[in-house]
Amino acid sequence: MKEEQTAARAEDSSPELPSPVDPGPLEAPRHFSRRHLRKKFKRLHSENRDRPLDSPAHFEMTPPPRAQPGFCSRSEAICAELLRRFVPGFELKLGLTFQVAIGADGRGNTYSVDFLVDGVLLEYHPVRFYRNKKGYGDFRDREEYRGYTRAMHALKGESRRFFQESMETRLKANYFSKRRALLDQHPLFRRMELIVATSPEELYSLVIRRFGRSYPASSESFVKLFDELNRALPVE
Repeated sequence: MKEEQTAARAEDSSPELPSPVDPGPLEAPRHFSRRHLRKKFKRLHSENRDRPLDSPAHFEMTPPPRAQPGFCSRSEAICAELLRRFVPGFELKLGLTFQVAIGADGRGNTYSVDFLVDGVLLEYHPVRFYRNKKGYGDFRDREEYRGYTRAMHALKGESRRFFQESMETRLKANYFSKRRALLDQHPLFRRMELIVATSPEELYSLVIRRFGRSYPASSESFVKLFDELNRALPVE
């Protein structure tokens, strides 16, 4: 009898379990305005619902090729055409075989060589005796230019012709020296040969006959072709 009463008291002393809480009535769903939904969610068309929202990233490693290279002068365009015609395997590739960058000045302007032909750098550069907004042609400075103009006005006949030829030779050397000095500062181009052609005749003798195939048989025929290409170009 005592054991039954003890068991009954033990059962009465056990903690009571909490009664389930009444959650009450369910809250009605909230209604958002269409403007709010447009901000929060991106509307998908039915055919695109199975596609991910973010397409995979695409990186372009090289710039797209230019459809046609831009030439700095008419003579540069003519030289490019003649090289493509007569030098086997030559192709215009900007920065590689055409307008090859060799350095820059303090203002951020890039210096470049016109062409790279079979490992040889080529500049086509007729001698500039004239003054323009950029400077005094191929003269070193203003004083050299003024000395040339004074002498040309004072000389006559054969003396004037001889002086003109001598000055042309000097200006060719000036230009070549400036370009060679830039190349000698470049780790890649300082060991490369540089050719400066100042006329169609020099282009023929120094470059086309050296690297070309099936070219005109004479310098006169080549110069005639050069002039024909010059007339065929549109007037700028």
